[in-house]
Amino acid sequence: MKLCVPVLAFPKPLCRVARARNLTVQPTITNHHLTHNLAYICAHKGMKQVIISPGSRSAPLTVAFARQPNIHVRIVVDERSAAFIALGLAQQTRQPVGLVCSSGTAPLNYGPAVAEAFYQQLPLILMTADRPPEWIDQRDNQTSHQPRLFQNHVRASFELPVDVRHPDALWQAERTLSEALNRATWPFAGPVHINIPLREPLYPAPDVPFEPLPPPKIINQAPIEQRLSQTTWDTLLTDWRQRAKRLIIVGMQNPDPILADALAQLQQKQNAVILADLTANLHQDGQFIYQADLMLSLPHADILAPDLLITCGGPVISKQLKLFLRQHRPQIHWHVEVTDQAPDTYQSLTHHLSVESDYFFSQLLLGRTSPVVKNPVDAGRMSARQSNYQHQWRQRYQTATNCLDQFLDEADFGEFTAMHHVLNALPAPSRLQLGNSMPVRYADLIGLAGQQIQVNANRGTSGIDGCVSNAVGAALATDQLTTLIVGDLAFFYDQNGLWHDYHPTNLRLIVMNNQGGGIFSLINGPSNLPPSELTNYFTTPHQRTVRQIATDYNCDYYYNDDEISLIELLEQFFEPTSKPAILEIKTDRQVNIEVFEQYKRMSS
Repeated sequence: MKLCVPVLAFPKPLCRVARARNLTVQPTITNHHLTHNLAYICAHKGMKQVIISPGSRSAPLTVAFARQPNIHVRIVVDERSAAFIALGLAQQTRQPVGLVCSSGTAPLNYGPAVAEAFYQQLPLILMTADRPPEWIDQRDNQTSHQPRLFQNHVRASFELPVDVRHPDALWQAERTLSEALNRATWPFAGPVHINIPLREPLYPAPDVPFEPLPPPKIINQAPIEQRLSQTTWDTLLTDWRQRAKRLIIVGMQNPDPILADALAQLQQKQNAVILADLTANLHQDGQFIYQADLMLSLPHADILAPDLLITCGGPVISKQLKLFLRQHRPQIHWHVEVTDQAPDTYQSLTHHLSVESDYFFSQLLLGRTSPVVKNPVDAGRMSARQSNYQHQWRQRYQTATNCLDQFLDEADFGEFTAMHHVLNALPAPSRLQLGNSMPVRYADLIGLAGQQIQVNANRGTSGIDGCVSNAVGAALATDQLTTLIVGDLAFFYDQNGLWHDYHPTNLRLIVMNNQGGGIFSLINGPSNLPPSELTNYFTTPHQRTVRQIATDYNCDYYYNDDEISLIELLEQFFEPTSKPAILEIKTDRQVNIEVFEQYKRMSS
């Protein structure tokens, strides 16, 4: 369908101004001209998916995207769920995903997903319709302060002009749109906010003829490859060669075969220790070290402290690892990430290297600028010390995993052992989404070494508020089976994530139902409170089940509360089906507490 707007004449005074400035006189620019240009620019710059939450003030935006043939539009009423579904799509595709909503409180509901996208560096394009500025604070309907609404959690905020009848205003709007889309992906990705004040009329009149629009002005961003200078490499490689205890920690990221290969060779040829978080997606080959909590909770962990620490990727799950490295700070810490802020997670940062990690580790492996070692005897001694450090990590890793396997074989049935069986039963290849609180912690303790499973989780801000919606978006982005493991409170909190018409048949939801906030009985601190306070103000027990929700949203429903039947049920649960499926695993909270206490005693 061609994109069109009514053809009307400029007022005569505006025409005289345009002629005086040698500007081309165009037909009157309406809301629909501006928003159709916006949709055109979005499509040109790689946006393939938009999620719209219906509203009247946003009608020109909705019409524009509905008529844009190169963008897939979905309608999700709940703005909070819409934003997390978009987040799930962006997690999997790493492409810009658009969000459109009306004015007033509607954009405020984007907040949780925007914060998560900001810390995961995911390109969400937030397009919020707004009232004209003169009507803000005048008690008109659906008005609030929307400019720079997300300013602390977006790459940039933009405001389009409210009136684009003058050619200069249209030029400003179009270059602003190009800049906004460019900032969402370069030099690193992240959400951007475009606030769009719109005057009435908001809907195109049915009896007005339309003519094709000319293509809008588009400014493209030429990518630049960032590289380290020769001098910098000389300094880094000198330190690399002179440090015996070298530890590389990889945090949250999507699979990266080039990086994985470079790290594998650094481990094999240069005795580097590679410690990978579960969300680093390096577990597929099973060749690195995982499950940091297991090793660092064993006695005499101080022998594992590094001299040189290199980190890349996003956050890590293990709190034990963070505390360990803050206590045993390395002499040198390089963080490798293209970003404008250098996170000093371990309080030891000495160098922020703003380059891509696959480039950095590939060049580190080559070591082409490293100085010549003058004394072969010293070089041999250093190599032996490096090998010994790697051996200490490997030995502890093997001991810890053997102890965990034995513990899980003997433990009573609860959510810890249930998670163990679920992870073992996941089909390969497939995608795994992990809810926050205990599910992601259990999964990190148990691990997925050697399994062809891509793992994603909302660990940028670690909230429970959009787990279901995020998994829906992830499932919509791929044909592979996508499984969410989530706690009961997180599931109930985000049940609106299923309130729409997009129910991917490759989606599986596993709800660990301990009937309350079970994590507060397990972690240090809350568990020390008097039982009445812990129950009334933290664990908040309930008697709800998932069955009715599954019925309401037309999902297949399964239920389990014992170990023997769970193993058999999981095989059936993961079979292909014509609907999404939900498995509710009921566990006893007191048993969960006892099993987790046993685990902590075993690992101390």
